[in-house]
Amino acid sequence: MAIQEYLDTHHVFSAADFSEAFPDSRTDQNLLTRATASGRVDHPRRGLYVSKTGPYSRIHANPLDVASKACEDAVFCFLTALQLHGVLHNITQRTQFYTAHRIAPFAYAGQEFTSVRRPDRPIASQGLLSPTGHRYQVTTTEQTLVDCLDKPNLAGGPENLLRSVGGFRYLNVDDLVRIAKNYSASLRARLGWVLETQADDWDIGDDVLSRVAESLGSGPYYFYSSKTPRDSHWSNRWKLYLPFPEQEMMSWLDE
Repeated sequence: MAIQEYLDTHHVFSAADFSEAFPDSRTDQNLLTRATASGRVDHPRRGLYVSKTGPYSRIHANPLDVASKACEDAVFCFLTALQLHGVLHNITQRTQFYTAHRIAPFAYAGQEFTSVRRPDRPIASQGLLSPTGHRYQVTTTEQTLVDCLDKPNLAGGPENLLRSVGGFRYLNVDDLVRIAKNYSASLRARLGWVLETQADDWDIGDDVLSRVAESLGSGPYYFYSSKTPRDSHWSNRWKLYLPFPEQEMMSWLDE
């Protein structure tokens, strides 16, 4: 295959992909370097290329494809998971993904790419098929909810988090409680508050709420920040300080 044909049929590719297509070819590597220097190929970060020729000359690369080629074990999470599940409230130009590798943040075509170190505990993920036929690994709705409550700052803060997850129409409660067991009592307090608020919409029984409440310690816990200015609105059942008045936060989930 000639290099031009490759560039006309591969929008986003890694150095490993290119080497597999053109093994042991110094000439083709030099041609790729020249194509990059001339602007026919973008080079967002080491080992990652985006063709700008042929059918790709006037279209932007899908950020999900860019992240997937930057890191083959990428599992999309937080804001990107909310977006893929169709509930993200605020539009964002950030792509977030779990990986076992150390990937420094990088930017390309107006998009910020941020890796999150994959935790030692298991994470629940699923394959989602895009309209273009690509399959991407993304955290499940249950894992996404737990992750966002565990690290609200990575989910755009409390308001964006709640306005987004309120859009979930179904959650597997058994999976949710099982996942939450591997996290802190603080996370379970936040989760309990959200489940109680959404009990009718998500068909959450009192037995589930009691199980979560019984798993808590003495508290107190904080929804967003325990540092000054710390959360200051008290939720008694969950031994939880909220960053905003409870009724206001509940309204975010209902919208």
